[in-house]
Amino acid sequence: MQNNNEEMSIKKVLPLSIQHLLAMFVATIVPPLLIANVANVGVEGTTILIQAALFASAIGTFIQIFPIPLMKNFKTGSGLPMMMGMNYVFLGISISVAGQYGLSALFGGLIVSSIFGIFMGFFIKKVIRLFTPLVSGVLVTCMGIGLYQPAINNLAGGLGSSTYGEPINFFIGSIVVFIIVIFIKFGKGTVKDTAILLGIIVGYIISLFLGIVDFSAFKSAQWFAFPKSFSYGVEFNLKVIVVFIIAYAIAIIDFMGCCTVTTLGGYDRELEGDEYANGIIGGAIASIIAAIFGAIPVAGLSQNAAILSMNKGVNRLIFFIGGILVFMASISPKLASLLISIPNAVMGGATIVVFGMITMAGVMLITMLGFDDETKLIAGVSIATSIGISNIPSLLNKFPETIQILVGESSIISGVVIALVFQELFKFFDDRKLKKRKL
Repeated sequence: MQNNNEEMSIKKVLPLSIQHLLAMFVATIVPPLLIANVANVGVEGTTILIQAALFASAIGTFIQIFPIPLMKNFKTGSGLPMMMGMNYVFLGISISVAGQYGLSALFGGLIVSSIFGIFMGFFIKKVIRLFTPLVSGVLVTCMGIGLYQPAINNLAGGLGSSTYGEPINFFIGSIVVFIIVIFIKFGKGTVKDTAILLGIIVGYIISLFLGIVDFSAFKSAQWFAFPKSFSYGVEFNLKVIVVFIIAYAIAIIDFMGCCTVTTLGGYDRELEGDEYANGIIGGAIASIIAAIFGAIPVAGLSQNAAILSMNKGVNRLIFFIGGILVFMASISPKLASLLISIPNAVMGGATIVVFGMITMAGVMLITMLGFDDETKLIAGVSIATSIGISNIPSLLNKFPETIQILVGESSIISGVVIALVFQELFKFFDDRKLKKRKL
């Protein structure tokens, strides 16, 4: 196991950093691509949104791993080794808001909700008892399962692609999955630690030989272009702000799940209250920066936490270099376009493994305190309902718009709410039974 203070050679750090970069890259550029498509901002506007997402992710990573003291026990970050990227709790809602109200209302609402996020960090310790491993596990499991569909679509060549569903895509993606699984199972040392990176490299080489790698974006991209702030203006719409504040309250539970996977997997210990509170504050600060430059809020990435749990690479230098690489991609469209040239089938194969690991990390959280009938009941009902609704969002068409946006566009929110309600209801009845016995 790597110690956070253990000295590591650049030869060992760099592959681990690149692996974290690749694990987060696709998940980070997908939200701006989807939002750009809905907002119809064209090629230049899409580039602006992608740069903003990468820039905010890099800044968020630096804020988390190098926290600055604020007041009393509060800091601007958790100090935990983690990669920050786009927060998928906000993705479905952001796409809906961008389509209905425009980008100015989207980013205005995100700025205000992120400011509220800072205050949530200061007061989170008062309600932290609600965020049990069961609730966090339901959230992480729902998130992992909710990501299977885009992973499979990528494996098939990318939804909307002219080659979508071609057998060659499944062939390449399956090879990537096979290589990663074999390297994780039988590899040793660096090979095992960088199994996902090696799988992507092999898939990319195969794609090059088959002539399906597209370098057109790389050829036309600029070498340097700094992200622009307030490119689409800011509008403060009360309805949008309320929706995003509610979403932010859910997002902090997601963050707890990621942090818990990090501490359990990397350090074999539970998450500490100060780490959680400071992590929320740091994430909210980075999310304000994200909205200013044109991106949805940032969050600790569960796929990177899953990788850390696998290889035990908790040295912050790994994540610092990873953050530097992300920052370089954010100011160099040329570098970003080279990463974008990785075929969808290759990334689909890699993300199937990673998202599967996220799901199992959620299951690990759910079973952390045992797996009795009560836990099975709460987890089962919560996950089944949440995934079922998110797969058929049209069934909420007769509900208020806020409900449609919050519940129908997310594989997470309804599951977390159901888990919280049943958890507290069962606790209430258990406490009453205990009092009667004492009497």
